[in-house]
Amino acid sequence: MATQAAPQTQGPNPLVWVQTKQKAAGQAFQAWMKRQPPYVEVAVATLGGATQGGVLGGVMGGMSKMNPTPPGGAAGPLGGGQAGMSTMMGGPMTQARNFAVMTGSHALLSTTIKKLRNGVEDVKGNMAASFGSGACFSLVSGVGGPNPIPNAISTGVVFALFQGAFYQIGKQFSKGKDKGGKAATDAAYFRTDQMLDTLGLVKYKKNFRKGMLSDTTLPLLTDSALHEVHVPAGPRLLILDHVSQYKGYYKQDLAKRAQLLPRDQ
Repeated sequence: MATQAAPQTQGPNPLVWVQTKQKAAGQAFQAWMKRQPPYVEVAVATLGGATQGGVLGGVMGGMSKMNPTPPGGAAGPLGGGQAGMSTMMGGPMTQARNFAVMTGSHALLSTTIKKLRNGVEDVKGNMAASFGSGACFSLVSGVGGPNPIPNAISTGVVFALFQGAFYQIGKQFSKGKDKGGKAATDAAYFRTDQMLDTLGLVKYKKNFRKGMLSDTTLPLLTDSALHEVHVPAGPRLLILDHVSQYKGYYKQDLAKRAQLLPRDQ
């Protein structure tokens, strides 16, 4: 007599469960942050940045202590330079302090600048925050020597230039990744953009995209739909009059485009 194997039930994946909980906690934290005054977000960002920098600096300081000192002190042609570098960087606690100040000040300045500029985040804000963090790092670490202020300024300038370069490089990479998705989105609004260009209403393209009023909705446009995406009364009348004249053309165009779509075998 054949026996039927009992179905095996697998429990939830622990990794997926942890990731789900982390995502939910992150969303709850972001929702809580939005309800707080601006200074709370600045304080939390500063604390988080300083903590990360402190941990990183402590790890780097611990790793530098693992490098054995050559016999007889700083022997060899590079011995003096190594000793000077070790003195400048310090032990784990010193490096933890230096990196905590650097990352904490950067988080403080970047968050404050972003808040003051109504959420705008660009290369200028990043460079300003990096200048401040570089200057603070120079002052607290003592790398400036007998001239701390001029060296702090020069260090801040170097930090700002590097951050500006990295920001622009990252921006170019992100543009390359989004190029394909943007092209597909523009194709979905080809006739819509063409209509707005003809009517001289180019500035309302973003309103159509915000309301997802693409080419497929052109024959269905109503006054209430345009009002919903905050198009004023005058432009609404022009758009509706244009659509009423070319409604048949838009329907035929949609039918032709639908025929070009791949069909399931």
